[in-house]
Amino acid sequence: MADKNSVVRVGVIGPGGAGRGNTLAFATRDDVEIVAAADNSEQSLNALEKGLRERVEGYHEDSFKRYIGEYEFIEMLNREDLDIVGVFSPHSLHDIHVKYALRSGCHVLVEKPMANLVGDAIAITKIAMGRGLHLVGGYQRHYENTYMAGKQAISQGLIGTIQKFDVYLAQRWGGAGWRGDPRFSGGGQPNDSGSHLQDIFLWMTGLLPKEAHGTTDMNFEDETGQLVLKSVEINSNTDVSMDNGASGTVTIRGNTRTGFEEWVILEGDEGRLEIKGGIQFTPKGGEPQPLEFQRPEGYPQSKVDQLVGLVKGEYDINYTSGINGIRTSWLTNSILEAGKQLEEGRLISCDTILEKEGYNRQFVLDLIDECASKRMY
Repeated sequence: MADKNSVVRVGVIGPGGAGRGNTLAFATRDDVEIVAAADNSEQSLNALEKGLRERVEGYHEDSFKRYIGEYEFIEMLNREDLDIVGVFSPHSLHDIHVKYALRSGCHVLVEKPMANLVGDAIAITKIAMGRGLHLVGGYQRHYENTYMAGKQAISQGLIGTIQKFDVYLAQRWGGAGWRGDPRFSGGGQPNDSGSHLQDIFLWMTGLLPKEAHGTTDMNFEDETGQLVLKSVEINSNTDVSMDNGASGTVTIRGNTRTGFEEWVILEGDEGRLEIKGGIQFTPKGGEPQPLEFQRPEGYPQSKVDQLVGLVKGEYDINYTSGINGIRTSWLTNSILEAGKQLEEGRLISCDTILEKEGYNRQFVLDLIDECASKRMY
C-alpha cells in the first residue's frame, strides 16, 4: 500500500477518447504521476500529451513513457514501477489487460464493462482478491447523489419489497469506431452505455437476474433518415425477472434523436421511487415528494478518487468493486442472448448463462458475501 503522503505512479492502457478523460482525472491530482501509457495509436498518445499540457499545471513536456503497439502494454507492465493501471481499451480487451495488470502486482481501474462475459468478470475479481489488490470498475453513477440516495432509500426499506421496475437509457449511438466492430464491442449499445444503467439498477437494489425475454436489433437511422443495418446491437428491449420475484423492463436504445436520456423507476409494496432528472419518492397512497440526501462524510468523490484513496489507505470501502462487473455482465449477457435469432426473442434462464461459464448462482451469492466481508460493494 502506498503511503498517504506518497505520489501514486499510474500507467494507462488505451488512453483514447473516454480513456483520455479518465487519465486526465488521475493526472490533475497532486498525489498522482502519469508514468507511462500504452496504445496502438501514436495519435492517441499525442492527444493525451496535448491534454496533459492543457490541463495539468506545471506539466513537463513528454514526461510519460510511450509504449506504441498491440502488445507493448506487456513491456510497460514489465519495465515500469507502477502502483495503478488504468485499463481503458476496447471492451473485448479488458479481460486480458486487467489480468496482466493484476498479475504484475498493480491495482486496477477498468472502464465499463469490466468484462464482456460474466465468467471473465468473476475470474478478474477472484484474481484481485487473491492477490490483495484493489479493483475498481468504471461506474461513476455510484458517486452521484441521486443514485446514492436511491440506494440508501431502498436499503432502509422506504419503498418496501421491490415488485416492478423500469430501467431506460436512450442515446444517439451509431456504433462509431471500434464500438461498431463486433470483435471489440462485445454487444453494441447494451454492452456500452447501457452497461451503466444495468449496473446502477443492480447496485441500488442488490437484486440478481433470474430470467430474460426480449429482442435486440442492429437498426440505426442515419442523418438522411435512411435505416442502416449496423454490425452490432443498437437497441434492446428486455423483460427481466429478478431473484426476489420482481419483474420489469430494461430498455437500451441507440437509435434515437432525443439526445441522452435515462431513468430508473422502482415500485415496491410501500411506495415508488423515480430517478429521472432528480429523485422523488411517492409513498403508497400518498403524493410525490423530493427525496433529501446527505452525502456521507468521507465518501469518495469519483471512481478515480476511490481507487487512489484505497491504494493510499485513505478509504477502506470499495463502492465500485468487481462484484458490480459480475452482476452487470451477467444481466448484459442474458439480454444479448435473449435477443439472438428469433424476432420475438426467447426466454433465457440466467442460471444457464452462468453455468456455461462454469459457475452457478450460489457461487455468485457466496462471492457477494465474501466481498461484503471485505467491505467491497
